[in-house]
Amino acid sequence: MDLSVSDAPVGRLLDRRYRVESLLARGGMATVYRGTDTRLDRMVALKVMHAELAADDEFVTRFISEARSAARLSDPHIVSVFDQGEDEGAVFLAMEFIQGRTLRDVLREHGRIDPDLALEIYESVLSALRAAHQAEIVHRDVKPENVLISDDGRIKVADFGLARATRSQGNTTARGLLLGTVSYISPEQALGERATPRSDVYAAGVMLYELLTGRPPHSGPTDFVVMRAHIDEDVPTPSESAPVPAVVDELVRISTARQPEVRYADAGDFLAAVRLARAAIASGDSSTGGARHASRVMPVVAPTPAPAGNTNWQDSAADDTSESDAFAVADAFYRESGAPIPANPDHTVDSNPIDLANAFYHENPSSQPLSPLATPPGTQPPPPPPTHGPQQTRVINIEPGEAIPTTGSGADDTGRSGGSGRRTRTKRRRSWRGPILFLLVLLLATAVTIAAWWFGAGRWTSTPPLLNLDPDAAIVQAEEAGLKASVDGEGFSEQVEAGLVLSTDPGPGEQILKGGTIRLTVSQGPERYEVPNLDGMTREQVESALGDRNLVPRFTERHHPDVEEGRVISQDLEAGDEVRPDTEVTAEISLGPEPIDIDDFTGSPIADAREALGSAGFELDVTEEFSDDVAPGVVISQDPSSGTGHAGDTVALVVSQGPEVVEVQVPSVIGERVRDAERILDEAGLEVRVEPSFGDGRLRRQVVRAQSPDPGATVPEGSTVTLYIFGF
Repeated sequence: MDLSVSDAPVGRLLDRRYRVESLLARGGMATVYRGTDTRLDRMVALKVMHAELAADDEFVTRFISEARSAARLSDPHIVSVFDQGEDEGAVFLAMEFIQGRTLRDVLREHGRIDPDLALEIYESVLSALRAAHQAEIVHRDVKPENVLISDDGRIKVADFGLARATRSQGNTTARGLLLGTVSYISPEQALGERATPRSDVYAAGVMLYELLTGRPPHSGPTDFVVMRAHIDEDVPTPSESAPVPAVVDELVRISTARQPEVRYADAGDFLAAVRLARAAIASGDSSTGGARHASRVMPVVAPTPAPAGNTNWQDSAADDTSESDAFAVADAFYRESGAPIPANPDHTVDSNPIDLANAFYHENPSSQPLSPLATPPGTQPPPPPPTHGPQQTRVINIEPGEAIPTTGSGADDTGRSGGSGRRTRTKRRRSWRGPILFLLVLLLATAVTIAAWWFGAGRWTSTPPLLNLDPDAAIVQAEEAGLKASVDGEGFSEQVEAGLVLSTDPGPGEQILKGGTIRLTVSQGPERYEVPNLDGMTREQVESALGDRNLVPRFTERHHPDVEEGRVISQDLEAGDEVRPDTEVTAEISLGPEPIDIDDFTGSPIADAREALGSAGFELDVTEEFSDDVAPGVVISQDPSSGTGHAGDTVALVVSQGPEVVEVQVPSVIGERVRDAERILDEAGLEVRVEPSFGDGRLRRQVVRAQSPDPGATVPEGSTVTLYIFGF
């Protein structure tokens, strides 16, 4: 659910203090903006709950609990929460702003990460989770998106929005919604059980698997399929998909066990095991030793009882080992291996930045790790101790100067098994046999050492650093190192200039056979695409043109009087501009002319019809007709008289001229008797009035002396002609 722009637009001042400046990311519960604390003049991240969730008291309570939960935590690897508030319905958090990117961005760029670097990152992540678990808080949404890597290499864990105190009751579901991300959710959460610190351990183990292999362990077409996989299937070992030491496999196996009681009890135990694993790798004891020493902090399920008198270090350490004991074991093994020990006494990872910025500097488009783990030349892992069944490893410590006991019943120095002569002959034989045997053993050891060196490290050398060189110069430098080099492809890069070496396979410092070939990938420079001219295209044509250039189409619509419906009116980016891949290009699509309602003006004055229809953009076709029923100047009929039209359409109007008028010429009746004059005028269609009138009988015999209108005048049919029988 995306936050409406109106909820926190750029420029809005929240709580009269925090100015919203730009969008950073959208999530399931909230949207994160970059902002400024105007009181302290510092950059902050503003997390604003989605408007539709802000109306739900339960979600608001959970959202506010993030501020309270995170504010209780004190660890350099946890994103700090500064403030919480509400402003006109916008519920928000003000948090520490981290300039950088997420661990998900790193995975997208590099595919997977070298085990040693992954464990270095994990010390910071688990340190943050350890602080939460010590405060009895479960994160419940551990995933790469919530691990932030600042530009200077510092690791921060964010988003305690789903966090809940471990003492609180309730399931992980609410209103039918599963809280968390299905790719990292623990089996018990998928079954609706309450989340515990072991649930965070499971999610962290899944994320470690993804860092090492480049993909999550379970996937499917739907969330339900992924959740069932978490419930029914074990997480595979990372070494099945990538070169991973056995001790790291063991970390993933234990942390992602489907039974919670088999996992590490919390992030503190997991962190101790990670440190032990790093120490084992640093000492070259990555195949068995790490697992052996790390077993002190690894849970043991139903161990097989040791035989009487058998001193089993694992068994004695398996029962509810405290976190402080676990870190004591980790420190002991650090010292034993010669690996660096964290300086701070409480064993939290210090806040000094790790060299992640340098580690992730060179882009690697393939799925190869950044710096694959290699056993140092000449170093062989120690042989595994003898085993006597599951979890029955016997560890015997021999103090300096202590005699190693022997077995059997050999003869003593007194020669109880023979006389003095036999002892003398035996001594003579030993006098020459000893040096020969010593010489043979020495020669054999030398041969074995030389063979082991040749087949192990002797045939190998390290790949020279060839990055950011001209390919020809890189080839020359490789030849000087006794190797070959060839250009094997090209790739885009934002950092490496076009024409220079972007990456090598094997990478710099990695092992390669002497005389081997290094494959060079040459930079094409930044990946840019030219924006095409979309004018007049249809929606389908726009999608095709932009898709061919790795650009993302976005559409808006509006009416246009001249552009055909479905065609592009304009675009937001100029044609010919060079832009990054996945840049959004907005095309404005025409909906055709805007429809206009047509009102009926039948029976209304023509002046009203002209003003209304004309101003709406219609063309008028006005005709006139005589009408005995409609007054002159009034609309008799209209076509069309209803519905909608568009500007420029024609509306026909018929206007009344009133009754039709017939004009006649007035005949002359002067000198005629009145009765004859009346007949003549009546035949002409005229009315007669006689002045003066003295009675019909007498009047009709009089002679017309004058008339009005005058003879020959033209008047409408039915007009009245006045006759005068006396002179004026």
